[in-house]
Amino acid sequence: MQNTDFEASSEEKTKIFAIKTQVGKEQNTADLINSRADKSKIKITSILVTPELRGYIFVESYDIERIKDMIKTVSYARNMLEGDTPIEQIAHFLIPASAVAKIAEGDVVEMVAGPFRGETAKVTRIDDTKEEITVELFESVVPIPITVRGEQVRVIKRKEEEKKKEEGA
Repeated sequence: MQNTDFEASSEEKTKIFAIKTQVGKEQNTADLINSRADKSKIKITSILVTPELRGYIFVESYDIERIKDMIKTVSYARNMLEGDTPIEQIAHFLIPASAVAKIAEGDVVEMVAGPFRGETAKVTRIDDTKEEITVELFESVVPIPITVRGEQVRVIKRKEEEKKKEEGA
């Protein structure tokens, strides 16, 4: 029985490789690697750029040697870390974080977008499914509840910090 290239490649498994990049140029590096891989017919299954991990990107491919040779020509790529990265180590980057996950009722927030930009408010209710929060502005004469998206606020003071200060006083 003959062993064709197609049979050999179907048995191979992809591996995930970490590539060290210039900090702040992760997306540019990924774009350059993707375009160079297309030109040189290197099979890259996926490229992961995550804002939480600065200075690194992850490339899923079959051939480590061809990837190493290719990144030498990419200006923002520094080098490739030895060995492959198990999917379990980067799986948490694949699930998007909720915009309201780190916000709690009673937190003091600053509005960073929308018509109330720059105003401070207290969180009164959180809707996890819609990723919205309801706040009451501090500067308003009458406390009117306003519902905004979670991305439109930045936490200034957490509820727990206020409790600790009250207990210490």
